Amino acid sequence: MPIPVTASSPSAASDPAAPVPAAVPAGPPAPPDPLFGHAGHYNTSWSRHDRAMGTSTFRTVAARLPHLVATCLRLAWAADRRAAAVVLAAELATGAFTAFGLLAVNGVLRSLLAAGATVDRLHAAVPSVLLAAGAAAANRCCTAASTGLALRLEPKVRRLAQDRLYQCTNDVELLAFQQGDLKDLIDTAQYGASWIEMAIGRLVDLASGVMALVAVAGVLAVLHPALIGLLPLIVLPGGIAAVKASQQMYRSRLSMLTPNRQLFQLAFLLTNADTAEEIRVHDTGGFLLRHYRRLSDRLAAEQDRLARVRIRSSLTAGAATGVATAAAYGLLFVLVEDHTIPLAAAGAAAYALRTGTAQLTSLVRSVNSLYELGLYIGDWEAACAKAQALAIPAGGAPVERAPEVIEVRDVTFTYPEAEAPALADVTLTIRAGQTVALVGHNGSGKTTLAKILAGLYLPDSGTVSWDGAPLHTLDRRAVFEHVALLSQGFFCWPFSAAANVGIGRHTRFDDADAVTAALRDAGADFVHELPEGVDTLLCKDYDKGVKPSGGQWQKIALARSGHFRDGTLVILDEPTAALDPKAEIDTFDTVRHLLAAKTVIMITHRLGSVRHADHIYSLDGGRIAEQGTFEELLAADGPFARLYRLQASQYVLGEQETTGA
Repeated sequence: MPIPVTASSPSAASDPAAPVPAAVPAGPPAPPDPLFGHAGHYNTSWSRHDRAMGTSTFRTVAARLPHLVATCLRLAWAADRRAAAVVLAAELATGAFTAFGLLAVNGVLRSLLAAGATVDRLHAAVPSVLLAAGAAAANRCCTAASTGLALRLEPKVRRLAQDRLYQCTNDVELLAFQQGDLKDLIDTAQYGASWIEMAIGRLVDLASGVMALVAVAGVLAVLHPALIGLLPLIVLPGGIAAVKASQQMYRSRLSMLTPNRQLFQLAFLLTNADTAEEIRVHDTGGFLLRHYRRLSDRLAAEQDRLARVRIRSSLTAGAATGVATAAAYGLLFVLVEDHTIPLAAAGAAAYALRTGTAQLTSLVRSVNSLYELGLYIGDWEAACAKAQALAIPAGGAPVERAPEVIEVRDVTFTYPEAEAPALADVTLTIRAGQTVALVGHNGSGKTTLAKILAGLYLPDSGTVSWDGAPLHTLDRRAVFEHVALLSQGFFCWPFSAAANVGIGRHTRFDDADAVTAALRDAGADFVHELPEGVDTLLCKDYDKGVKPSGGQWQKIALARSGHFRDGTLVILDEPTAALDPKAEIDTFDTVRHLLAAKTVIMITHRLGSVRHADHIYSLDGGRIAEQGTFEELLAADGPFARLYRLQASQYVLGEQETTGA
């Protein structure tokens, strides 16, 4: 990615994760696209820093590069010290051998241009020729060693960076992990972790270019201090031209980023099975294809424009480089004419300048690429640091056994940026072995309360205690060991049926008998009839995979969390939402018998399913509106009883309509 030379952006240099505002486009706003309207900039994690690249200067780049280099070196050293040390030594040796080779060229020219017979001059040049050949061979060997070990080092650095990121994010408090800003940063950080591998390669290229230029400057200084001034004279025009060319490519890429994405989206829509029906019925295929061609023509026109600009800039750069080269050689001629330097030194200087110029394009490309990669690597660093700051605290009092009593006292909890609390002054007590039901309308606080009981959320005020010990003082990871959670948004793991169950308690993942028993207890015996039995992949992304129905997935999830997990506190949050009312009641009755020794928290909208619960808490607006047994709540004739009768009447009406009564 090129380095645009536009307005400065200090924030990008000081904070790697800080977004940089986009430059304000000049002229009147563009008309809306016929299909996409005023779409704006295409927004993805990997394009997060496109606008930052558009507002960067050489000073911004120079300010970031040292930090990026230090980060890459630390990771390389941690990933493979030996390989990192050899690569560094090889690059230093490459610079040294480049300098020796240039000095050897000076020796060859001095011998050949000396007075005397031709044969004598050739014999005198032999040692310098051998030195130049040896330096060239050693240079190639060092370059090969550096390149080879860098290829070995790169994947190790990537794995280390990804491992650190995932280790940090796995420890984040659930509430913080669910917030959008952290999720976006982690999403972008994954690109940074992956691109650290590429950064190592670019760093090696940068080191090679820098060492070559240092070697050239050193040789010029040895030949004569006045020759140092020739290096910027001949190098800068080419360097500026390379940066300008990169700048033009970047601006073109940025201007075409959104049309490119729109073109890709149209291609996807034209070939997607989900859109096939409507495209055929509405005859929109030709219409979409015309707009695809319109965008293709726009991109082709931009490529033509860029080609013309590149030709003009290349001619200008070539002319500037030619003038600078002529000036440099003219200065060399003057120095030789005035006997300031010998002719041999002038020849060696010309060769050295040519060597430095050859490295320049690669050096500019490496700097550009490193700067772009550095923005995303900065996101990786920021995500790791933020995740560590938001991690579940380590340590705490040990949890040696399951709680006999869970007490909630005056608990209030509000989600970030929410205006009203999700829970307000909630107080309740749950004893070991009880089956407790939490019921209420959507948004009444049932799921939030369950997560607080499990220690996944900590209350803003009030206390949650296990056997008298406040939950926040306990070892939270030890608390989780006693909890089994089947949430309403349970995940369908793209693994085999056996693995989908075994992941519930990975320490006994290979216990086939326990997996079979859990599937049986959850009513998920159907998996044995799948093509590969319990080893059947439950994912259609592979040719032998199958896709269970929603109800089948819920039974598999119940087997995993409700039975195989074997937690002492079992939380079932709408675990049978995909089942019909009768199947749900039967499932809860089965769970009640099989989990009789467990403490069970059931969350459901179907009030008939909780008739056998030991205690029912009816929530409304984050508060406990009613509580008691099923019979007590019906006798109270409050909101619970009225809602129960309403649901029961719907079921009766549905049965009558089905039977034709």
